[in-house]
Amino acid sequence: MTCVKRRVGRAAGFTLIEALVVLAIVGLLVLIAIVPISSYWQRSRLETTAGDIRNFLQSAYSEAISQHTQVVVTLQKNATTGRWELYLTPPPLKASRLLVLPEFVSFAYNPAATAGGWPVSSKGVRGIMCDQSGRTMVPLFPVAPLSPVVADTFTGWGTETAGQPVLQVKTLAVTHVNMVDGSLQPNIRDDILLFPIWTVTVHKVLL
Repeated sequence: MTCVKRRVGRAAGFTLIEALVVLAIVGLLVLIAIVPISSYWQRSRLETTAGDIRNFLQSAYSEAISQHTQVVVTLQKNATTGRWELYLTPPPLKASRLLVLPEFVSFAYNPAATAGGWPVSSKGVRGIMCDQSGRTMVPLFPVAPLSPVVADTFTGWGTETAGQPVLQVKTLAVTHVNMVDGSLQPNIRDDILLFPIWTVTVHKVLL
């Protein structure tokens, strides 16, 4: 009689350890995929915001030309909400006169007025003006933004005097707060360029 040995095979399926290893690998792959997607989404939001600012500044030109008046654009941080806000003054205006920027917006890399940035008042309000001929100017008169209401006079900025035409490109540099603190890479700055004859373009800078 011949004895036949049978190998008892392992039951089909995974052990608990194998299942945990698979789950760990899957989780790692998901994490690797999520980080670039999140980074891309945040950079995309910054690019969209830069485009919104460009369009808002372009509306100042349209208002100045169509109504044959001087239109001032001011930029300041709302003391209540902590968010940056752009205003068009004075009314009446056909376009929206307020643009509230997203909470992630930072102007940390904005150049000083003497280095090509927007003029800044003693109260920290940035301002620029489009006159009725479409020229970029330093504002001529006191401006009262919408909220909070802060009366501000745009005079005595660097070498420029109130009412003098701007002869160089003015830059408003916007970036993401997470890029400033280093938690979002690459570090990108969107420069909104405003030319002496009111024309607005966006230039992306890799820092």
